[in-house]
Amino acid sequence: MASLRHRVRIAALQILFEIDATDHPLDVVYERSLADEELPPDGERFLSRIVFGTWEHRSYIDRIIEEAAPNWPVTQMPGIDKAILRIALFELLIDEDEQTPVKAVINEAVELAKHFGSDNSSRFVNGVLGTAVSRYHPGNDDLLASDGDA
Repeated sequence: MASLRHRVRIAALQILFEIDATDHPLDVVYERSLADEELPPDGERFLSRIVFGTWEHRSYIDRIIEEAAPNWPVTQMPGIDKAILRIALFELLIDEDEQTPVKAVINEAVELAKHFGSDNSSRFVNGVLGTAVSRYHPGNDDLLASDGDA
């Protein structure tokens, strides 16, 4: 059985993929997902934080993705890969409440890419996240130098 956090990330992936690919309202898609996925209160809080935080910060996250993968404009990227990268980068770089180790977030993103993405998605996601973390993750000396450009 999948862990609660894995189930939440799958639900977040599905929500973010749908709202990015359609004009469905975020609140409606989120509420429908909650009705479909029985989550305990801590799972609901985690889902809410990931979905609404990722969506709110998607412009910033997309700039990081484009800098880490300059040959793949976000607008041309497969929707699944984009949603997985957005979730992982939100957890790694923005979510101050999240204390998941970097390797665990990257491994989870790669697993989601293997399961939901194309044959090359897992390598692509791993490469983009590795580059982004090396440039932007707190504690990295390059963060201060690059932050003004992001």
